[in-house]
Amino acid sequence: MDCRLEALEFDIAGTAGWYSSVVGVLAGFALLAILIPLDHEAATDDDRSADTVVIMTCAFFSLLLLSFSYAILAGRVGDGERSLAVHEQLLLGVAVGLSSLLLMFALNTLLATYGANRRAFLPARRIIVLTTSLIGPAVVIAVQFSNALDIERLRIGADPTLQCGLAGLPSGVWINLAITTIGLAALAVTAMLHRRIPRKSRVASRIAVSVLVYTTVVVVWTSMVAPLLPDEVLTNAVFEHVALATTAFAAVGVAITSWSGR
Repeated sequence: MDCRLEALEFDIAGTAGWYSSVVGVLAGFALLAILIPLDHEAATDDDRSADTVVIMTCAFFSLLLLSFSYAILAGRVGDGERSLAVHEQLLLGVAVGLSSLLLMFALNTLLATYGANRRAFLPARRIIVLTTSLIGPAVVIAVQFSNALDIERLRIGADPTLQCGLAGLPSGVWINLAITTIGLAALAVTAMLHRRIPRKSRVASRIAVSVLVYTTVVVVWTSMVAPLLPDEVLTNAVFEHVALATTAFAAVGVAITSWSGR
């Protein structure tokens, strides 16, 4: 049976160039936002302001690293670098999604520090919580599923004997679809049960540090280790499924964190 993925074409290098530009702009916003708490006094305590600075600082450095990494990825235009490019794209996709959500986390904590104006910001904060707990994580999982399709398509091109099953799609796509569906369902369940999640305002800053550590590890991995690995390892199906499952798990963790800081 012919594989439907064979007809897909995707210019990773071209898209990575745009990602580098957009992520660089977001890093500039994060750097500017770090200075915002300097121009006003916290309403009740300094913990929220401290959390805002920590989150924005982590977001800035994470986005800055990603801007350089996507710029390097944009230069991988040769056929011999396709395996490395899709491998790098899948890992960076998690980091850029979570780093973007950090900006929303910080905005939520920042608006909570504005004394008498906090009530005026409540509607906006509800939208931010909804974005960081449901919409944003769902988009991150969906985009990662799309990135995984590029690895599947590359694997099909490298192995003409690979058999496609139901609906002309290889079994790996259906496994990825199952992981994605489970992740989205977990987000929906978390949203329905969010009132049972205890409120912990300091959790977001710990998540921010974790995202920065992850981004740093990914940049080191894709710069020093991944280029030395054979194509079979870079496009391995197990890596693909584990990366997607890790993305879903991280997205649900971000959603829980967002609800706990509501």
